Amino acid sequence: MTSYDTRQLMQLDSDGNELRRVQLLDYMTPRHAVESPTATFIISHKNTQLKQYQISEVNTAGEVLRQFSGSRLSSLGDTPHVAVDSHGNIFLADKDNLHILLLDAQLRLRRVMDEHQLNYKLPWRLCYREQTGQLLVGFSNSVAVFDVLRR
Repeated sequence: MTSYDTRQLMQLDSDGNELRRVQLLDYMTPRHAVESPTATFIISHKNTQLKQYQISEVNTAGEVLRQFSGSRLSSLGDTPHVAVDSHGNIFLADKDNLHILLLDAQLRLRRVMDEHQLNYKLPWRLCYREQTGQLLVGFSNSVAVFDVLRR
């Protein structure tokens, strides 16, 4: 769970008990965060110094390990939701650009699902079902299912 006001990330257990609290850097205004398979955190946030959106991997001390701000193929807009698989691949809902981005565990861009594939709808929520290889994308009033498993 992230706090916009305190710029903190709180990790909770399945019963809602706080496991840890991570103080983020002052320039990070968090949107969403998930734990990676390597026990770090993937955070979507706005960088108030650079005035752009970023994805950062941080450790439990809040230190930034790596960042993604977009690429020559795709800029990064507001990313209200992030999902991760057991290999560390990261799915980003980029509502400003009507994209779903797939990053690898090193935060390198691997694939873009563009506005044509999303029927020009704003992606808000993501759920990756690793067992089936399906990515569920939540829009304001509907859900789409995409088969992303590579066999």
